[in-house]
Amino acid sequence: MKTKDLVYIAMYVALAVVLDVFKEMIPFINMPNGGSLNIPLIPVVIASFHLGWKKGLFVSFLWWLITFMLGYNNWFLNPVQYLLDYLVPYMALSFASIFYKNHSLFRMELGVILMMLVNILSVVISGVYFWAEGMAAGSMAAWIFSLQYNLTYSLPTLIMLVVLTPISIKLLRIDDVKMKNF
Repeated sequence: MKTKDLVYIAMYVALAVVLDVFKEMIPFINMPNGGSLNIPLIPVVIASFHLGWKKGLFVSFLWWLITFMLGYNNWFLNPVQYLLDYLVPYMALSFASIFYKNHSLFRMELGVILMMLVNILSVVISGVYFWAEGMAAGSMAAWIFSLQYNLTYSLPTLIMLVVLTPISIKLLRIDDVKMKNF
């Protein structure tokens, strides 16, 4: 790995961690039982498009690790729940750049949307099987509750990413850099 890439990785991780800490200080974007408008995903998605999905995955992992060590993301029932609530959703957005070809805005947004759907599916499944308080795990009521709860913050996050990712890449002139998608 080149020194330049390490500097970019460090920058994206630092920005995601700072945004995560900042996000925790704004109560109205945090849901009462976990989840929030996930603004730290912005640098993670940009890293995916700028550095490629492999290095973007490394950015996601380091962001998770640092925030975990800072005491965030610590709702732990069992390993499967933790994977579905944190690791899978965090890492999914790193793969958004796989769909990006020929600097196509449509393909950029398609990648973000598809990976956010993986993100949403992961937290909804976790909600259905591990957080369905007062409902039978896997029941229709648990699915409806989990979908309603998780879409409350996931849809605004999706809209934020679809709007801000192309704007950020254009403003930062990252598109002028040769994208390293594979």
